[in-house]
Amino acid sequence: MLSTLSGRRGALRMVAASSVSNEPALFEFDAVHLVPETAADPQEWERRILAIMEREAIDLVIPCRDDDVAALAALRERRPDLAARLLCGSADAAATIGDKWRSAQFCRSRDLPFAGTLHGGSADERARFVEQHGLPLVAKPRQGYASLDVYLLWNTPQVDRALDAGNVVQQFLGDPTVVERFLADNERRGIPLHHTFQGPKHSIQVLVAPDGAIAHVICTRNLLNRRRSKWVEPDDSEEAPHIGARAAHAFSTIGWRGPLNIQCQRAPDGTLLIHEFNGRFTGATVDRWLLGFDEVGAAVRQFTGGGPPGDGLVFGALEAFESLVGRAADPAQVAALARDGTWTRTR
Repeated sequence: MLSTLSGRRGALRMVAASSVSNEPALFEFDAVHLVPETAADPQEWERRILAIMEREAIDLVIPCRDDDVAALAALRERRPDLAARLLCGSADAAATIGDKWRSAQFCRSRDLPFAGTLHGGSADERARFVEQHGLPLVAKPRQGYASLDVYLLWNTPQVDRALDAGNVVQQFLGDPTVVERFLADNERRGIPLHHTFQGPKHSIQVLVAPDGAIAHVICTRNLLNRRRSKWVEPDDSEEAPHIGARAAHAFSTIGWRGPLNIQCQRAPDGTLLIHEFNGRFTGATVDRWLLGFDEVGAAVRQFTGGGPPGDGLVFGALEAFESLVGRAADPAQVAALARDGTWTRTR
């Protein structure tokens, strides 16, 4: 968000709430307030957020992590007077977005193309799922992010253990022979220190306006082609915009408002399938900005009636290439934030 608003923040005051004091990007904001981890102490987190909203006269609260999405949606449910200032929708919609099993059931009920997904299940149901989708399969936590605790499963005992542990198991999207070759190569050469099975991803970013209308549908193809770089280009297929618009409408009808990210990949037969949702801006937001899509500015304008200018964008590249580089924070600023619990930029 900071990158996309760089150079046009004159009308904005940007305030961050963070559970850590040593993140370098914090000191690019106008002010920072320390808060507890959202899920670790939700009541105190909410108390601090409400205090910050009052102290700083906040016009819009933007969630940046999945825990924040769920917590803000719950606050919105209890405090409808704050709804216009929270970039999220109903608690039910947030729970459906953040839970992969609920996502799968929701998509099934709305005839949206979601990857084959199983949770629990009898021995016969598990056997039928494996027979239908084959191996490998993918095990994921019902609520998870950043591919943490995601495992590839290549035999039925692994499938049973994953399901017994409460995970969802999904069909593998992509070319299964890549996994077969990897496993065979491990027998010959060992396990490479760095490896991934993530092929090209189709990322759909939509914005549901405060009145429930669909403000935009942005479609890209993303590839993490090295450990510290990412390549993104516009997705000109017919499928992705169609899926994005239908999913956005479905979530709008159950009360979602704000950003909705729809992650898709192609099945072995070429069908484009959804495999998860996010109710927030994502790591590719800056790449979409470089391609000419002003999703952050659009959200601020839609939900506040003001914000950064949206015309005259200088970007519009045919593709974006992002190299992930490290940066450091001023130790004196980190120490001041850790000591005082708040930090304000001096001009």
